[in-house]
Amino acid sequence: MFGLRRLHLCTFIFYALCQCTKSSFAYHATSTPPLLGVPVYSLSTLGDTGNLSSSSSSSSSSSSSATGTHQQSRSTMNILTYASPVSSTPHRMWCISLYKGTLSHANFKRERRGVLQLLRPEHAYCIRSGDESRKREKGDLIRLLGGLSGRDVDKRVACENLGYAWEQLPLAGDESDEDDDDSWPYVLPSCLYYLLLELVGDLIDCGSHEVALCRVVKMLSEDETRDVVELDLLSTRELRRESIISELGRVV
Repeated sequence: MFGLRRLHLCTFIFYALCQCTKSSFAYHATSTPPLLGVPVYSLSTLGDTGNLSSSSSSSSSSSSSATGTHQQSRSTMNILTYASPVSSTPHRMWCISLYKGTLSHANFKRERRGVLQLLRPEHAYCIRSGDESRKREKGDLIRLLGGLSGRDVDKRVACENLGYAWEQLPLAGDESDEDDDDSWPYVLPSCLYYLLLELVGDLIDCGSHEVALCRVVKMLSEDETRDVVELDLLSTRELRRESIISELGRVV
């Protein structure tokens, strides 16, 4: 009798433990997406040539130079976090997601190219010295690129004031390149990598964003990053920890 009661007690305990284990791993529906820590990129795009026209007396080379200069003056940059490699052969392919209605979206859709820049932690802390007359706060560069529109502010001048004057990519003189320097937008200095992207096919409408499937034309990096196994990159986790962006990914 004692042995039977003991068996019943063990069976009851085992059943209870199973129920607890089952309930602790229960699935439930949620509208909250996973909070990920992903690399932070900036996309640089060429501006529109607008109403720029050349006179009949101008040479084609000077006209091309003027057009390139005008495009660069209308170029812009944003913060882009939806970016990922999708293939490596026969061509290296990436996809990026562009928020509709932004100047970067309009520029990329029109020019079908841009430079994807992988940011460092220094870009979040504005380590470089810039305009000493202006007080710089942590996250100023990220808030400028990700929180303001290029239609409302000259981001090139604002970046220079923060110590990050835009630079020209070193493409001239490379015999393997058919493009000249002005065929690509200026870039932010001190980035870990620069990926020159060209749109393949058409943009894919995904609601609030459009996705671009891109071929990587060229990759550029500083000498110090060539043999580094683990890159010291800026992540959204760090931006959240420093209260530069919210959990929704918006600048604060």
